[in-house]
Amino acid sequence: MSKNQVTGCPNCGCRISFRQFILLNNFSAINCDTCNARIEISNRNGNAVIAAISGIVSAATIVYATYAGKQYFNSLLLGLTGGIFCATIFVLIICRVLYKRSQLYRSVHTSPIHYTERGAVV
Repeated sequence: MSKNQVTGCPNCGCRISFRQFILLNNFSAINCDTCNARIEISNRNGNAVIAAISGIVSAATIVYATYAGKQYFNSLLLGLTGGIFCATIFVLIICRVLYKRSQLYRSVHTSPIHYTERGAVV
């Protein structure tokens, strides 16, 4: 998979939407819209490390921006708002890079996931 190629289904090669990819984590799976294959993250340890790093970076950004807003602009709210905005941008950039470079795999269990009022039923 090249760096500019988006994430696709390992079974049929159909494109996985960015929204579906964002909902995918270490404890969930999605189904391909075309072939209905169950798709999961292939590198769970790497995904956990990236999540931890993005959490630390976003928290540090919020704390530093709040401090800078209080020191330079005498406004705690302005710094907090700016920090949250910057942290959101950082997390979206990290998610977008992962979307372009991640590898998914088709799990052995291929039955579709049905969503009910009580939760997901496999």
